[in-house]
Amino acid sequence: MNTEVYEPDEDTYFLTEQIRKLIKTRKFESVLEMGTGSGYISLSIADKVNKILGVDINSKAVEFAEKNRKEQKIENVEFKLSNLFEGVAEKFDLIFFNPPYLPGKEDLSCDGGEKGQELIEKFLIEVKNHLNEGGIGVILLSSFNNISELERRFNLVKLGEMELFFETLYCYKLLK
Repeated sequence: MNTEVYEPDEDTYFLTEQIRKLIKTRKFESVLEMGTGSGYISLSIADKVNKILGVDINSKAVEFAEKNRKEQKIENVEFKLSNLFEGVAEKFDLIFFNPPYLPGKEDLSCDGGEKGQELIEKFLIEVKNHLNEGGIGVILLSSFNNISELERRFNLVKLGEMELFFETLYCYKLLK
């Protein structure tokens, strides 16, 4: 694995499981993965959706995800560099994000801002502008975040949770 790119872990697998459950209940034509890292989730669901765009602020992640895509010979996934939605003009049926959520670690894959959720808040403010009518946004949160504040401010609906020995992971959706 490339040490400059976030390696898939429990949070990645948990979010993948939640995305697969959504895909079983509805057809998504266009999908955006924010913070794609290695591209693991996008590549693992590529056969279930029409088109996927994976973006990341880390150029090494984009290169690594593209390498994985080519090795797996997957044609309906594209990866590109973007700081959140800065390089994204399109709208999507599904947008999902496994964000960095730890306070001030100064590592792109972990640092969610001073409180650990500034990046999450920015995503949740902007995501509705990039969803098609009836689209769904999905985000992974942690017990390190102020969950009750985020639920209240952004009208989030819990899809699932996973207990780990040091934290609890939550998967939430928000509707357009």
